[in-house]
Amino acid sequence: MDRKKQIEYYKQMEQKELEHQEQVRGVYDEPINERHLAYLKCVLISQLLLEANDDLKGSKAFKQNVKLQVNKTSKILERIYQEGFNTVYHNNPEMCTNVLNKIDSLIHKVKTASIDELVIIDALVDNYFQNKEEHNKNQTAEFTKLD
Repeated sequence: MDRKKQIEYYKQMEQKELEHQEQVRGVYDEPINERHLAYLKCVLISQLLLEANDDLKGSKAFKQNVKLQVNKTSKILERIYQEGFNTVYHNNPEMCTNVLNKIDSLIHKVKTASIDELVIIDALVDNYFQNKEEHNKNQTAEFTKLD
């Protein structure tokens, strides 16, 4: 086999391997839909439950069994929803990473807020939904450029 054919052969094999790896990981070229976003929400909510239970450690309310069950549930959800996550991530890795970081930050804020602060946060969120256009004019979100 001459050098030119050899190079072409390796390029084809590399492309086939890439396609195979994407299929194995569940990455497909399909548009993101509401179901994919619901998958992410389920995984995030299960994680919030797990963290909330961890915050009860040392109290009478903390139950190791609850932690084990929530962990099992989280793992099942992650397995089931991996394909949806891969689709979302594959479409735009940078956007997906930034959005997940923002959601993680929001979950942390909700998790660490006092009851009084949660009432205020709820009112702020309600106000946002009632006046989305106005808030979007004045508020910006900063995303991090990934290298």
